[in-house]
Amino acid sequence: MRWRWDQGRLPYFQFENICRMANVLCGIDGISLRTREDLLRRPLETYTELPFAPAHYKVWRNYARVFQCAMLATEIDGKLIVTDVCRRLTSNAPFTPDEYLNFVFSHFRLPYPAFNDYDAGLTPAYPFVAILKFMIARQGRPVTLDDVFRFVIGNDCTGTESISYYKSLMPTPRLPLGDEQRQVREMLVFMGQASYIRWFDRHLYLDTENFDAILSATTPYASPTRDPDPGKEFFLLTSLKAYPSLENFEIELSERNVSEFAVREGKRAFASHSKIERSPLLRERFFRLHQDAACDACHLHPRDKYPWLDSHNILELHHILPLSATLNVNGTTTTLDDLRPLCPTCHRSIHIFYKNKLNEWDLPDFSSKKMATDVYELAKRTIIN
Repeated sequence: MRWRWDQGRLPYFQFENICRMANVLCGIDGISLRTREDLLRRPLETYTELPFAPAHYKVWRNYARVFQCAMLATEIDGKLIVTDVCRRLTSNAPFTPDEYLNFVFSHFRLPYPAFNDYDAGLTPAYPFVAILKFMIARQGRPVTLDDVFRFVIGNDCTGTESISYYKSLMPTPRLPLGDEQRQVREMLVFMGQASYIRWFDRHLYLDTENFDAILSATTPYASPTRDPDPGKEFFLLTSLKAYPSLENFEIELSERNVSEFAVREGKRAFASHSKIERSPLLRERFFRLHQDAACDACHLHPRDKYPWLDSHNILELHHILPLSATLNVNGTTTTLDDLRPLCPTCHRSIHIFYKNKLNEWDLPDFSSKKMATDVYELAKRTIIN
């Protein structure tokens, strides 16, 4: 079985942009896609600020698979019909990035009804789950695109096998077929938006050891039957009727997001505020480029104040928008421009400032990177030096 995804559309699969597209699609749910005028183009381009090129093709013609792979909408009887997932993203209690990504990981299965090779008679494969299980079997060691082809795809893994099965996998000579290499690579980049996964330097990493929680949150969705009608199958996969809450999973991971020392069962460990900061590769890269960095908030230069530090750097890296959705899915690395060096005191204080502002505005979280940046700059201006 060939693995499929909608290639060449990475910006459209950023969580923040998926939410924006969902808002537009919910507002025009039920419109005809067969009118002479392209009723999708203006609202989508205006609200998302994304190009839907080329202008002489209707948006649905070129981007239907984006909406379908993102599980937002499809076409039924010539009309745009949105999914439960799309509505949830725009509701008063929207998906968090991890909830949304875990839903896609566990429900996206091949053959997928958005593609012309859909066949309800074939045994389904859950590619995202298969990759996650392979990574867990390797105890979180980094995985390359080549690994995915030689071990996972080459052994016809479906994602339903046990972890012990993935531990026993042997390499195969499986190579990409046609444009399969780019499609699978973009699947890996898409996965890198989850808080517990990183896509960095052409490698996919698990950034947590909470393997049981990952397996529980990404259990393959096994419907009793597969509908031979692609449209009906699509809505079966995107239904939220039987979808469990991931609240416990989110809370357990978010405990790692507090910049403080924590004691767990007698073992003392440092947990930094976000998965990006926990990455030694990203930290090393940032401070190699900014060797004389000072705290961006109080301007403390640690080595000037504490000369015994020598080559040690006690500054922490703060991600302005502390959500996995802010990862730059350009396929190579995360965006260093989103990071700011902060001393531990300012770091923790700014996170408290974030929380206070969101409570003041009665918001669950930041709605955009610009909003978080504005609040961060306000926090810096409010500091009394």
